Amino acid sequence: MTHNIQRVLNTKMRSMYFLIILTLLFSCTEHFEEKELYGYYSPVDYKNTFDTLHLQPKGIYYRKVYDGNKKLLLNTNGKWNVEKDGKVKLNGFFLNLDNDLVKYPETVNDDGMELLTNFETNSSVIQFCCGYKQGENCYQKIK
Repeated sequence: MTHNIQRVLNTKMRSMYFLIILTLLFSCTEHFEEKELYGYYSPVDYKNTFDTLHLQPKGIYYRKVYDGNKKLLLNTNGKWNVEKDGKVKLNGFFLNLDNDLVKYPETVNDDGMELLTNFETNSSVIQFCCGYKQGENCYQKIK
């Protein structure tokens, strides 16, 4: 009988720990006012490409992507917005993973993606990441 009570208590304790961890994770998400996000962003530590993303008022962004030879391969614009949960959605987004665009320039044609990401502060600089793994393919606000 006491073994069953102990099992129930252990299950309840695990549930409580899980809820505490979830609360901490979601409370750490930063929320920015739209105005704070306006400006230019550029990838961190890219070697094969140069990329600028300019978030502007009224939900418009402009984007330029250059290959390793500084040849402009993508000059586009799209729409962006801050969702109710604080995430930012970029429509018509080209997922630049710093691939060699000199060898494979056609990859910039794949710009129909919708990116939903969190913006955060890293060393007092606003940034967002869009790689497949956490902390990869990050863009920092440069002005």
